[in-house]
Amino acid sequence: RNLLMTIKQLIDKLRENFHIKAICLVIAIFIYIFHQVSIVESKTLVIPLTVVENGAVMNVGEIPSAITVKVRTGENNISHILNSDIKAIVNLDNIEFPGNYDIPVSINISNKLKEMDPLEISIKPEVVNVTVDRKAVKYVSVQPTIVGEVARGYEISKIEVEPAFVQVRGPESVLKYVDTITTTSVNVSNAKTNFSTSAENLQLNQKYSIMFKGEYKVTISIAPLPFEKEYENVPIDVVNLNSNLKVSNKIGSANFVLMGDMPKLESYIPDKNFVYVDLSKIHEPGEYETPVLIKNNTKFEIKNLSVSNVKINVIKNDNQEITSE
Repeated sequence: RNLLMTIKQLIDKLRENFHIKAICLVIAIFIYIFHQVSIVESKTLVIPLTVVENGAVMNVGEIPSAITVKVRTGENNISHILNSDIKAIVNLDNIEFPGNYDIPVSINISNKLKEMDPLEISIKPEVVNVTVDRKAVKYVSVQPTIVGEVARGYEISKIEVEPAFVQVRGPESVLKYVDTITTTSVNVSNAKTNFSTSAENLQLNQKYSIMFKGEYKVTISIAPLPFEKEYENVPIDVVNLNSNLKVSNKIGSANFVLMGDMPKLESYIPDKNFVYVDLSKIHEPGEYETPVLIKNNTKFEIKNLSVSNVKINVIKNDNQEITSE
């Protein structure tokens, strides 16, 4: 009975001036909230967004490189919060098929932040749209980037690269169009002889990765250009005629084409007796038909010789001096 009387007395006291007491309570609550807000500060950070893609697919679209993170905590803690305390992640490991997906952004915070009280973290955006494709691997050939021109009269006859093939990795939809990768430039300006040099990857498409990171050995083979040169009205000379004889008629000239290496042939001028008739077997005056010959010269090949035989009148050489012993 005493307990009931005590409770009744307490209720009666609460009812006295109740409206005043209610107003005071509300004011106290507002004062508390204002105090709590006044001791909490906020800080906005820009955090890099990391894409985790250890599964069957990889990102091929455009996603934000960073997100905005707003942190609210006590004024004594706010200055100690660093960008390195927060990691922002988009995880694609559970996706198996190509397509577009809305993936939530997850964050990891450091132990230092976990110990802060109060602590409120909000991020923007909370979800990002990701376009993914299947991962693929392919071996492609290596193509050196050739710059400059070899010396006049020469050409590149062969290009060798070691290694000749490298592995590339990337989205399936991208790799199906990749058959070669190129290297940094190899200068062949004014080259006349074979040479080797080194080159590196020239990564033009960042959507796939070249797994070879070393230097390529590039060997350039240089060869003379094949060349043809036409000669006209080259005199046909007489050789090996007995000094007691002479040719009375005009033998004439010949036209022909020489084939050979351009650097040697371009400025070549046939010397005396290049085209000739050999009369060493003629010992008596008379009329003869003899073949037209070309000086034995292994540097060039001759074709289209305009005359194969000529007629020759051989007479005695009356001007030949006679000596007596």
